[in-house]
Amino acid sequence: MAQIQWSSEFETGIMSVDGQHQNLLGIVNKFAAAVEIGKGRRIMGDILRDLVGYTQEHFLYEESLMKEAEYSNLTLHVAQHHQLLEKVQRFQFDFNQGKRLTKDVHSFLQYWLLNHIQVDDIAFANWLAAGGVEDTTTVGS
Repeated sequence: MAQIQWSSEFETGIMSVDGQHQNLLGIVNKFAAAVEIGKGRRIMGDILRDLVGYTQEHFLYEESLMKEAEYSNLTLHVAQHHQLLEKVQRFQFDFNQGKRLTKDVHSFLQYWLLNHIQVDDIAFANWLAAGGVEDTTTVGS
């Protein structure tokens, strides 16, 4: 299963958000490696716990930046976050009930994360820039 390496095409220009995205991508890559080699339940359980917890933390942070900036697409963005979080929590629940997680789960997570960053999060960064926040690296500092 291919892991994704961070590259400039995923950068929003908001350093704090980009750092969190890199961490999320790292967790998704750990998940891929664990599925690939059939890691034990405890290790996979730890990875899922990290994924759920860090996803919640990241979404709250990102949404607070958007609220502070009065982002025009905040409601839609929050709804997208909520949908993913529900899905990830469902994966965790299913796993805890004994269901085996597959490469399809990893493919979904990887696709969602990369698509969300490249479309929705970059749209927020562009919106900030269009509103006169030229140096987005200081947003959220």
